[in-house]
Amino acid sequence: MVRRLARAARHRVRTARLEPRVLRRELVELVARECADRPDAHVVVVGEHRRALVRALRRRGPGWQVSATPADPARRHVELALLPHADVVLAGADPAGDRLGDFRAVFFHTRPGGAFVVPRGAGELGAARGALGEHLAEGWATEPGPLRAGRVRKAWQNHRLAVRMHVTGETLGDHFVLRHDLPDVMVKLDEPRGNAWIEGSAARHGTPHRVLSVLPAEQPPSAAVITEVPEPRRPPMGRPIKLADIALREYRDVVVDVEQLVVTGRVILPDTYRHNQAPTLTNFGVIDLPGPYGILQRPLPAPEDLPLLAGTHLHLDNEIRGHFGHTTTEVLSRMWSWPAALEIDPDVRVLMTAARGRPEIAEWEYDFYEACGIPRERIVKIDGPARVERLLSGTPMFSNPEYVHPRILETWDRLGDVLAARAEPRDDRPSRIFIARRIRKRACLNAEEVEEIFAARGFAIVYPEDYPLGEQVAMFRAADVVAGYAGSGMFHIAFVTHPQHVIQIGSDAYTPRNEVLMAALRGHRIDAVVSRASKSTVQAEFAVDLDREGPHLLALLDRLPPA
Repeated sequence: MVRRLARAARHRVRTARLEPRVLRRELVELVARECADRPDAHVVVVGEHRRALVRALRRRGPGWQVSATPADPARRHVELALLPHADVVLAGADPAGDRLGDFRAVFFHTRPGGAFVVPRGAGELGAARGALGEHLAEGWATEPGPLRAGRVRKAWQNHRLAVRMHVTGETLGDHFVLRHDLPDVMVKLDEPRGNAWIEGSAARHGTPHRVLSVLPAEQPPSAAVITEVPEPRRPPMGRPIKLADIALREYRDVVVDVEQLVVTGRVILPDTYRHNQAPTLTNFGVIDLPGPYGILQRPLPAPEDLPLLAGTHLHLDNEIRGHFGHTTTEVLSRMWSWPAALEIDPDVRVLMTAARGRPEIAEWEYDFYEACGIPRERIVKIDGPARVERLLSGTPMFSNPEYVHPRILETWDRLGDVLAARAEPRDDRPSRIFIARRIRKRACLNAEEVEEIFAARGFAIVYPEDYPLGEQVAMFRAADVVAGYAGSGMFHIAFVTHPQHVIQIGSDAYTPRNEVLMAALRGHRIDAVVSRASKSTVQAEFAVDLDREGPHLLALLDRLPPA
């Protein structure tokens, strides 16, 4: 009995040792069948420790380019962006591994019709399917429709529709093989990976793009400057502010399109994204695919068929160009790059594009840019895609809700001083102002009642759009207390150089942290009165419940020092 058990144990050990070899042979033969007419095929092996499989593949196909991906997701993504599309991708071989993670990270790196192989993954099509099978089943059950439909959808909706319309699966023996038919998949790059890709592309392929300079991250201020009543929003508004390096990049012969899109080859550059360090990169012009991939909403002509913008241009375009709030946060946060660009090329021009619903640059925008030192004759606006001979672009120093770099204070101070100097000298500006809103977006449905409460306590009710930019800044700087509805009307607190008391009225669905990031850096204190929104979207209407929030608001106002 003991001998039989010992023999059985030795047999199990031999079988365990042989099974990877058997699996390797199966995978190598599967690849050989897929690449029978491609002697120079590109094969990607997920996982950098599968050296035996890589060696076996190279022996089987001496002309194949066989790449093993790094385990680190950031390095893997950059490495894949530097490589051509794959003819075959071999996902992780461990059945207990993260098959869904491999799919998201690597699947759309395959060429159209190429094979994404899940070893021993045939069960993903059965009743005992895992997370990958569930993900695919949800997609395949989605209502069919065109992926490119001119609509801006949520990322998860695009993911499901992409699977429904463009992904097929089959079993080959014990293995699961997935394919797609999208011919123009591009790689999305966030800020850190974009810089790494530039450096890798220059070293490996001799491309002329460069990271010109990097301003290292500095310790951000604490965001614990806000108090919320009667209940705090989620996620916490006072959560830590992230660190961010600030880079100035130079691109040569890249394509720029409307609404901030910047691409080269099959890469969507980080300058495309307003929130270029966010977990999910989104832009109106990019349809999101599972993983860090996308296709352009409007396919581009061949680069040689596009008009060429000669000379040097600084990219200050914005996906929502012409919106005051996005200008004062997202465009202004890159204005540090203008003096740097002038040093590189005194003849540099600024590149803007037509925005959705705002095809022309408004007079207030020219006024704003001139205050930043950019003459209007230096601004070039395009209405469609163009090649740019030399494009300079800088990292935003401010990106809601993630980070703010302390050096943005230099820009805020400089612009605030220029704008305030335009206002007439006056000693009678109110010490308390309430910033009201006329537009329906995020409207307070009982605004009249709310504003009466503030007016009774000495607040001047102000509609900022009724005043020139200079007077707006002067009013904010003159006030001891600034109250108002959360949003862009309050953003002038960035230009107030002394600590200020800010009272914010908004809904629990409004979770942007613009004012918090500004207040944290300026030393302001925010008291927020949080009402219930009519629905769970950022732009939802709300009403201040005078029974629920009213006592908190009145107590807050009663604590103010005499006006």
